[in-house]
Amino acid sequence: MAILNRFVLPALAALTIAALLWLLTDDTVVEPEPEIEDEQQEPDVLASGVSFQQLRPDGQLHYRLNAETIRQYNSDNLTRMNNPDLHLTSENGPPWDIKSRQGNVSQHTDDDGSPEDVVHLSEDVEMIQTHPENGLVVMRSESIYIYPNRQYAESSQNVMIDTEVGRTVAAGMSADLETGVVTLKSNPQQRVHTIVLPEQFKKS
Repeated sequence: MAILNRFVLPALAALTIAALLWLLTDDTVVEPEPEIEDEQQEPDVLASGVSFQQLRPDGQLHYRLNAETIRQYNSDNLTRMNNPDLHLTSENGPPWDIKSRQGNVSQHTDDDGSPEDVVHLSEDVEMIQTHPENGLVVMRSESIYIYPNRQYAESSQNVMIDTEVGRTVAAGMSADLETGVVTLKSNPQQRVHTIVLPEQFKKS
């Protein structure tokens, strides 16, 4: 059984006072890593200094994805990236800036049967949001899947979340990047643990 904590970023102080806990079967679904049939296969496209932009229907920027280099494999519908940097905007909040050492973009089918881009970032993944009222939020992990169309992120590996309130570590997470609601996952090796900065007690 997995223990899941749900809270709204960056209200981590409330997590230590009145956490909402559910005992649930771990039903987090993380997309399998796309595989290339032949690892020696030459890419169809090899480029450096690449920038890709996706716009919303109203013409506003939805997300921008930069990469130092890309290798695109058309037959596998897969693009591998070095040093990807994703800028993901929100209609109702500040943007997220997400970067890592490695990454890939693949296309899957969502619940409605429509094609959906999936961005998998790995090795020193860092997600940063600066909120005008709540301050800085930084989430770190070794592997995070981003679903730009749904403004959704998830990880089945250890995650660390830093805010101006304190630090929380967990065995995994899923996050609605539009609303800021995060579900944290626990296992026997890594419980959900929060450290609140001393300054917060002085303010309360």
